[in-house]
Amino acid sequence: MKSLFEIAKSGLRGAERSMSVTSNNIVNANTPGYSRQRVEKSPDGMQMDNYHVGLGVNIDDLSRLRDKMNDQLLNKKKQDMGYLKKKADIYGKLESSMVSDYGDNLDSQVGGLFDNFSDLASNPQDVSVRNNLISETQQFTSKLRETSRNVDQNSELVKNFAGKTLDSINSILSDINELNSSIKQAKAKGNPDFASLDRRVAKMSELSELVEFESQETSTGAVEIQIDGHSVVDGNRAYNITSEVDDTNKKYRLRLESGHVIAPEGGQIGAEIEMYEEGIPDIKERLDKIASTIVTEVNNIHSSGYGLEDNIQRNFFDPTGTTAESISINKDLVENSKLIAASDTDGEAGNGEIASQIVELRNEKVIGNTTQNQSLTDFTIGTISEPGIQLDATNNRIDARDSEIQMLKTQQEEEAGVNIDEELSKMIKFQNAYQGAAKVMSSAQQMYDTLISIVR
Repeated sequence: MKSLFEIAKSGLRGAERSMSVTSNNIVNANTPGYSRQRVEKSPDGMQMDNYHVGLGVNIDDLSRLRDKMNDQLLNKKKQDMGYLKKKADIYGKLESSMVSDYGDNLDSQVGGLFDNFSDLASNPQDVSVRNNLISETQQFTSKLRETSRNVDQNSELVKNFAGKTLDSINSILSDINELNSSIKQAKAKGNPDFASLDRRVAKMSELSELVEFESQETSTGAVEIQIDGHSVVDGNRAYNITSEVDDTNKKYRLRLESGHVIAPEGGQIGAEIEMYEEGIPDIKERLDKIASTIVTEVNNIHSSGYGLEDNIQRNFFDPTGTTAESISINKDLVENSKLIAASDTDGEAGNGEIASQIVELRNEKVIGNTTQNQSLTDFTIGTISEPGIQLDATNNRIDARDSEIQMLKTQQEEEAGVNIDEELSKMIKFQNAYQGAAKVMSSAQQMYDTLISIVR
């Protein structure tokens, strides 16, 4: 009779615990990062002589349903996605700063410069044509300086982005370390802290978008995190990361308290550092190459020619301004456009040979590298188009990566997510189990009462 009561009691306890956990699942169905829980049960019993006697049900454990391998794969994809999205964001800003809605882009300014030299070649004595050339050249140099400043502003912006991202990384690492402490203490007491475990998963997911890292869980329940092979959370503490910026040489370094320099390649900060050190300086270098090539090539030709008023041979551009930031037209020509050299022979005012030679620079392959030179026009178009080309390519990679992430999220949801219909169905099952156990208890009580009445 006693065993019958114990069987009923174990059934009541098991059903009650299952209903409690199921109820908790239901109310947390929309809680971000929540992992579904389940009561693990097994039959209780004992062996007596030649037969086994059932003694009810045991509550063995409370499980948190989470696929750790899926979480790791998802974090890896998010690291890549964070990197790609930040690169796309930066390339988008660069494109906006280099391409105008009004069509007065740098390539059109270069084209306008050569068009005006062509007009001068046809009308070397026309002062209005000369004045137009001065005006067009000033617009070109102004546009080149403006574009260069915009690129510099983007560089400064990206540097600030990286600083804010680093602050977020340090904050998350500190949060993970605190959660590690709670999780370790709870595990040592034999009572897992599922809420802290879920919060840690969410923090690591957040971290994965910011920086590339490796992680592993220790026997104590703590998670150790390494960035670029160096520990930043070791299970006992989090290590602060600082930045060192060399604006002159465009170097952005991350340094640990130990002195080690780390260079993460993924996540937002990986993209920010890469663009600060390589992507943006490459565009700036191309702009400088446009400036230096035009100044050098035009001056080489112009300085061998003659203007309308004297036989002094002059540079068209200020020879000291060979960067995109410093390019400018010779001030003497601005003050007197008759000094512009159009003729290759002193005293021949109607000779436009020098201007014609400058026009030919438009299509001559004078810029690029030793193996693949380009014309100034093509190189300029390629320079201002580069951010847009890279943006399109990066967005294509984002679309592909997003499909992979959505697939992993679906798998994660199937394992750890709460399906309310399924949980409600379980609730009915556990209610029936509880009622059944209660019926067993009631029957046992009736049997006990009958037995007592017989004894009396």
